[in-house]
Amino acid sequence: MVYGNINYLPSALKILIGTPLKRTEHKQKTETEIKLLRTVPIDLRDESNKLTHNLKGHTRSISSLCFSPDGTKLSTASSDGTIIIWSIHLGPTDSYPIHIECVTNFLAHRSAGINDLSWSPDSNYLVSASDDHSVRIFSTSNLRSTPSTTQVDSKNQSGDGQAESQRLRYRELIGHSNCVYCLKFNPIGTVLISGSFDETIKVWDFIGGKLLRTLPGHSEVVSCLDFSRDGSVIVSGSFDGLIRLWDATSGQCLKTLVISKDTNSPVTFVSFTPNSNHLITCSLDSIVRLWDFKTREGTVVKSFTGHSHKKYSIPARVLLLNFESLMPNEIKRIAESREDRRGEEVLITGSEDGTVWVWHLQTRQSILKFKSHQDFLIGLCVHPKNSRIIVTIGGVDKDSSINVFDLYQKQ
Repeated sequence: MVYGNINYLPSALKILIGTPLKRTEHKQKTETEIKLLRTVPIDLRDESNKLTHNLKGHTRSISSLCFSPDGTKLSTASSDGTIIIWSIHLGPTDSYPIHIECVTNFLAHRSAGINDLSWSPDSNYLVSASDDHSVRIFSTSNLRSTPSTTQVDSKNQSGDGQAESQRLRYRELIGHSNCVYCLKFNPIGTVLISGSFDETIKVWDFIGGKLLRTLPGHSEVVSCLDFSRDGSVIVSGSFDGLIRLWDATSGQCLKTLVISKDTNSPVTFVSFTPNSNHLITCSLDSIVRLWDFKTREGTVVKSFTGHSHKKYSIPARVLLLNFESLMPNEIKRIAESREDRRGEEVLITGSEDGTVWVWHLQTRQSILKFKSHQDFLIGLCVHPKNSRIIVTIGGVDKDSSINVFDLYQKQ
């Protein structure tokens, strides 16, 4: 996706500021390799990693990736409108290798790129947001765990073209007047929200497929969305530099936060922390912010800097890690001194220089920094059941790839 003064959004580049790509450049075919790596625990001076797999599937720039909530599938999407679903098998202990294979590869949007993917909480549905202004819902509950090329049937189509392959049926949600950019389910899977270049948020009844309401609260593209843990509050971020909190039932705007009164930097990522007591935001001023959003105007309680976020939308995640399996040694002592041994809260994000950063959330100390890609790093996700597994999207030109890292792996 390319941003600037543009009307057309190519999904090959996710939030790149500058002149929009010409369609001839957008369609240039480049072989995309999906590399699956496993890294040893490393500190700020050690950037070693171990290549374990090299898979091929997408033929153009990868625009989105996400794990299913049950952790058994990884979905990746491309600017050519294709989706690949990979099966993920983790061993019974951390010492077992990760096994991954392609379950299906299908054309989800025939004439447009895909900007975002989201799994339903029960992992039975995969939803895509596309440049063609549509949201499509694919049923994956009947997928076999064997490689295939999948046919896609709409419930409104005749289903012609029989093939000896798996089929995915889909239904379509129509309502946006411009490219759909981001998606999010509520925690129980009854409501789906979508953000668009039309500057609105659509709230959908997922089960019935009906539009419940439209939230017209931004003056630029709605770039990111999330639900609170109980599903009662929606948060949205936009390139207008605003973060808005909404009542999920009534649609009333509860509060507006300004990312920076000095720069009004575009917001590229927003998420509630796991307990929903704080917000995490990323913006194109290269600052990750931890917010106390319950104060009158919202208060930034911590800021994390050092990485580079100036062109791409790179998310950040707060998660628990067992520090006894990480380096350096002083961090091990922090974990060992605690009575609660379930883990420490860390913040993880990527940088446009191709590195992944891990911070201790409370002390803001950099714990890990390792090289993920030679070119830009433009996306990141964490395994929902085992937070040691991190997946990153590589740059769009020299290193268009997806890498998987295991933070606990020993050489």
